[in-house]
Amino acid sequence: MAGSPPPPDAFAFSSDGELFAAVSNRRIQVWSTRGGQKKAGWTDPIAAQDDSYSCIACSSVQKKHKKDGDLIVVAVGTANGVVLALDSTGVIWKSACHTGKVISLHFSKQGRVLITASRDGVICELDTWTGKSKNTLKASKKSINSLTLSHDEKFMVVSGKTTKLYSMKDKKEILKIHSDDGPIQLMSVSDEAHALVSYTDNNKEVKVWSCDHQNCTVISTVSLAMHTQPKTVECKRSTSYEAGGIVLAVSKKGVAYVWDLQTLSQDQVLPTKISVKKSLDKKGRVSIILARLCDAEEDNIIKVHVVFGSLDCLQFKIVVLGENCEDINLVAESDALASEEQDAKVNNKMDDEQDRQENTNLTRQGRPNKRTASVLDSITDTVKEGNPEYNLDEPTMEQKLESLNLLNKSEFLEEQSASLAPPSADSVYILLKQALRADDHAELLKCMYNRDEKVIVKSVSLLTPGDALKLLKFFVSSIQSRGAKLVCLLPWLQTLLSRHMSSIVSQESSLLLLNSLYQLIDARTSTFKSALQLSTTLDYRFSEIADEETDEEEAAAPIIYEDKDTEDEESDIDAMETDGESEELGDSDGSERVL
Repeated sequence: MAGSPPPPDAFAFSSDGELFAAVSNRRIQVWSTRGGQKKAGWTDPIAAQDDSYSCIACSSVQKKHKKDGDLIVVAVGTANGVVLALDSTGVIWKSACHTGKVISLHFSKQGRVLITASRDGVICELDTWTGKSKNTLKASKKSINSLTLSHDEKFMVVSGKTTKLYSMKDKKEILKIHSDDGPIQLMSVSDEAHALVSYTDNNKEVKVWSCDHQNCTVISTVSLAMHTQPKTVECKRSTSYEAGGIVLAVSKKGVAYVWDLQTLSQDQVLPTKISVKKSLDKKGRVSIILARLCDAEEDNIIKVHVVFGSLDCLQFKIVVLGENCEDINLVAESDALASEEQDAKVNNKMDDEQDRQENTNLTRQGRPNKRTASVLDSITDTVKEGNPEYNLDEPTMEQKLESLNLLNKSEFLEEQSASLAPPSADSVYILLKQALRADDHAELLKCMYNRDEKVIVKSVSLLTPGDALKLLKFFVSSIQSRGAKLVCLLPWLQTLLSRHMSSIVSQESSLLLLNSLYQLIDARTSTFKSALQLSTTLDYRFSEIADEETDEEEAAAPIIYEDKDTEDEESDIDAMETDGESEELGDSDGSERVL
């Protein structure tokens, strides 16, 4: 990719942040921000070449029957003042309720009402299903630049030469905001209209305003500097400071700025910059198309939902901001894929041209081309000679094969060693991605057997949120195994959770997987305490048994002493002497008989 892709003509998040819609080259598309899947698409619904799309909005609207589920509805406005509503069936209705360019579209009341605004200063409330007008407000006699609703849908700001704050309930004007720097181009209002942020044309800063509803006054408190002009601004109440606020701005060069203000008048606050790099080892940057502040949570952590990349491969990330305002650099995952696909296409093209050239050479004029003279030709000529008998000058078969380089073992071993080289991080990532897309568990296991930490980190970091969730499902289904397989899975699982935890948690389907994973880990570790006690007891008992056996083996044999009387000893001696004499007499008698 030589440069960043061109931005869409119009784009917007849904009010709950679950959907993202964009229009570019007269094509309208909608994505799910959780997995990045494309939900719907329409090609040029107005079918008018003299008109162009100026703004867009999307929402998930509940159908009349709850059992039918929700329906995705998209509204687009045009430069000629036309508003269209579309669903999966196509155009629902078309309304020409404005005479000027439509500049803002917003769904409210859970998507049942569509609020539109145009340059002519007219604001309309339309029924989402029928397109009928429910209410009309002439906000200004002069042209206006933008219309913004607060997240709680209680307040509305119409910006122009004179910016006005309205109550959504009765459409009454609450106060006016006068800017000394010129007409306000962009405006955002926080819940309860606690704070406002604005941007004026040809200015590289965002102004913060503090509102006092009781006295109907508004005061400019601080100006937040940027390197380039912003294209979108947003503000919310601070999650950490009651009197403060959070300000988000996305510059026209595609860099997001976030300020966490302790008070609305706090000056010299360093912003946290969020940017996207093309790759880890290459220079260049991918522009952020749009960003929004996520809803505040109990842990008071600031999260920003960003979208970047081309419309062919949009990427969505939830970025968690740190406490020390460090800049955050994301990596565009699709760039690595694009370069790999481009290299593969080039290689395939070269292979195709080479095959085509060989086929042309073989089939030219219906017969193969003539071969050049070789050793085999010399063998044939020798056979054809008149005397095909033994020829002592003829080279041996080994010499002929050596001349053909068929026995060059060194080159063969080098090629074999090159082919057996360990896979690189890029090749493992490609195999991992293909295995995830094909749901091939055998190939996934082959990738898991790679224990190189650098390969694991890079391969996991390049995964999309959808692929990361698929890999987590594979781990949950495979973690019940034991032995070498589990040992190989654990480093990959640890890296996956550390690199993609924010995107995994943001998907509802991951809660069941994480719960199952927790139960499996808890089941494995719950027996550690009892197993340790049993092992310690056995070691102690066996040590006692071993000591007893050693003592028995080393003990000396007992010596038994017999105490006898003197008379008994003499009688025994006399008996022994008598037996000896009898034996001698017996021998002498025998000898006499023989003689």
